[in-house]
Amino acid sequence: MTEELFGLRYEFVYQHGHCMRLFKDDGEGLTVDALSTLQIKMLEANTIPNMLPLEIQEIDHRISLLYSLTAKRMLAQVLKVEELSKSQFAKLMYAIVCVIDDSKNYMLHETGFVLKDNFIFIGSDWSDVFLTYVPMEQSTKEWSVCNAIKDLMRQIASKLNDKVKQDIDAWLDTDALPCTPQTLQNFKTNLLKLMDLQTLVHDGLPKPVRKQNRIINQINTTTSNPLKESPINTPILDVKQDINNSQTASFYPITQRAQFIVLIGIIIVMAFLWQHHVSSPTTSSLHLSAGITILLADVWFVLKFLGLPRYRSDGEKQVPFFSDKPEKYFESNKEAITVSNVEPQDIQSHYQNLHMHTTLIQNNARNATVFLGNLKPEGPRLEVQMQGMPKSVPILSDHFTIGRGDANLKADYVLEEAGVSRIHAEITKCDKGYALKDTGSTNGTSLNGEPIVTYQSYLLKDGDEIQIVCQTLIFRY
Repeated sequence: MTEELFGLRYEFVYQHGHCMRLFKDDGEGLTVDALSTLQIKMLEANTIPNMLPLEIQEIDHRISLLYSLTAKRMLAQVLKVEELSKSQFAKLMYAIVCVIDDSKNYMLHETGFVLKDNFIFIGSDWSDVFLTYVPMEQSTKEWSVCNAIKDLMRQIASKLNDKVKQDIDAWLDTDALPCTPQTLQNFKTNLLKLMDLQTLVHDGLPKPVRKQNRIINQINTTTSNPLKESPINTPILDVKQDINNSQTASFYPITQRAQFIVLIGIIIVMAFLWQHHVSSPTTSSLHLSAGITILLADVWFVLKFLGLPRYRSDGEKQVPFFSDKPEKYFESNKEAITVSNVEPQDIQSHYQNLHMHTTLIQNNARNATVFLGNLKPEGPRLEVQMQGMPKSVPILSDHFTIGRGDANLKADYVLEEAGVSRIHAEITKCDKGYALKDTGSTNGTSLNGEPIVTYQSYLLKDGDEIQIVCQTLIFRY
């Protein structure tokens, strides 16, 4: 399944790794004359950083451009999984502008870059960007790289949360990023001033932070520095205090008399143990006597300093068995104690008043069949087996995502299975029906037993089997 790109068609293929292929499928195909010889030589002679590695393939005098995507993630898919803040957005755009500006050192033209989020790829961190460059002969039409960058900024901002999107739109509407022709260096300077990131050049570009890792780091930071205010809603110190309180509240003290009785019992048991050891001294009896003595000592210290555990059901507190002042306990916990006010009654009065508490369901048509409606599922859906029982999952959106999701990212169909990515695959609606696409998952996706290429769309038909890790989904339409 291919699409158009600047007069060329592109598709995702697997050739010694995941690749993106650009070609021309008309009668003539992509010829050498359509490409810039100087730029091709520069690309072949140099390993240009932060650009997708390009390989020129020629078969039957037809040329195709092959870009390696190994260990890279499509920006459009990353934005669906990662949460991008304003500062991270600015640093990402700064890295992209730097790549375009540095390409002049290799005699590349800025019009050859494809500035769209589905042709920009991310490596290990936000500064590790990889751009797609097409070495075509330059067209005569006017083209502004600054306008293209601003369009890319709006495209990325549209996929962020409303607050960040509003701030970015406000930045783009100001005069700090004018549309008049200017050098990329001035654009970078204005971008840094606009985002208030002048220290970016010296501090470097930080790695992207996944949402769940950021919360863990915030908790660890707050724990190491208790005086610093916690960024999450519940302070860490309060959480620890609640835990300690719950542990203390699970015991209640026992009386001095009860402590004395328990101590006498422990001493008697220990005396019998050691008398047995003295009468028949063996290594096993010594170990047994010493172990039980330590255990009884631990029990004594728990009863002495903590007390007995408090056993209670939900919404009900029982009176401690060894409480010093039970009347005081009832007074302080009167709201939590459940008291039954139901007076017992004999069985005769129970059945006499039974009609006041029971409703008789009339069965006018004993043999009639209850109509349950039309149970036949309709429309696009996925059929799965859940604990041996068939289950139908309707596809209700044009972009139906499948994955395990997380607290901040919801998948349309959740697969809680080891090896499933947060957004593993996606079923999208197209002109010809519905298509399946693997969204850069770690363990891949199979269609009818064959592995599919990452980011490549495959048209689905009724009965197709989608394999994700160990789960099989049958597409119905």
